[in-house]
Amino acid sequence: MRYGRRLRLTLPLVGVLVASGVLAACDDDPTTSSSEPLTADVMAVLEEAIQDEYRAENIYLRVLADHGDVIPFRNIVYAEERHSQALGWLFVSRGLAVPLSDWDLGNVPTFGTVAEACAAGVIAEQENIAMYDDFLAETLPADVRTVFTNNRAASLDRHLPAFQACS
Repeated sequence: MRYGRRLRLTLPLVGVLVASGVLAACDDDPTTSSSEPLTADVMAVLEEAIQDEYRAENIYLRVLADHGDVIPFRNIVYAEERHSQALGWLFVSRGLAVPLSDWDLGNVPTFGTVAEACAAGVIAEQENIAMYDDFLAETLPADVRTVFTNNRAASLDRHLPAFQACS
């Protein structure tokens, strides 16, 4: 269960990276300041987005636990972790607590075969892309828009094709 242990250790790393300036240094554009306060609506979509990424991480970890170290799940689970880390940074950069995951290996779906899991991955990534499309139609701080745009692009350009190829 090495993946579950790695996941639990990942989010605290976000705080260390922000405190050390590693993640903050990634943003050289002063127009994308993370000091812009979050409205209640933006907080709600951020929380929904991070829970969606946590859910995907745990579903893909469940597939790995059930079926072994299979592609594309092995690669995509790491990408999902990066998605939730980027969202977590949006909270941390404003001095807010990163929401804990509502998801774990015990409350996500299981699949009888890798092909079934891949087919479910196609649907999950399509839903993830649609979620980000809805969020990006709203007025958002620049840093939030950037993270949403990047997460959406990864799902559309990399995750969805990988799941389509294996289903």
